[in-house]
Amino acid sequence: MNKLFTAQHFLLLLVVSITIAHCAKKKEEIKTNIVIEAMTNGRWVVEKFTENNVDVTGEFGAYEFQFYKDGSVKGFNIAGESVGTWLGDVESETIASNFPNTNDTLKRMNDTWKIIKNSFTYVEARPTNTNRTAFLKLVKK
Repeated sequence: MNKLFTAQHFLLLLVVSITIAHCAKKKEEIKTNIVIEAMTNGRWVVEKFTENNVDVTGEFGAYEFQFYKDGSVKGFNIAGESVGTWLGDVESETIASNFPNTNDTLKRMNDTWKIIKNSFTYVEARPTNTNRTAFLKLVKK
């Protein structure tokens, strides 16, 4: 009697399923690595920042930002540097940043930002917090 679904069929299906799952995981890992490489390769400056429809870009004129693969970020200006953290999420297309012990200017960066447009040389984002009206555009220096 012929069996439609033998142990060999089950094993083949299992191997194919594991391979597909592994490929999907690898694809996500590759995307994450691309984002990390794009963010950590070079310094960034704020080209545009609005808060409550008020242009506050000038506050960031003296700053450059360097993102690091370990999840830290530094904001450099003539007075020195401020250290914070960042986390990119490829699936949700967000970047969270936090400068805990800094001035009011850099505290504006503290949020989770939904990426609305990007390339390897710029990122445009808005806060995921619906109670906040802001816009951020970073460009690679």
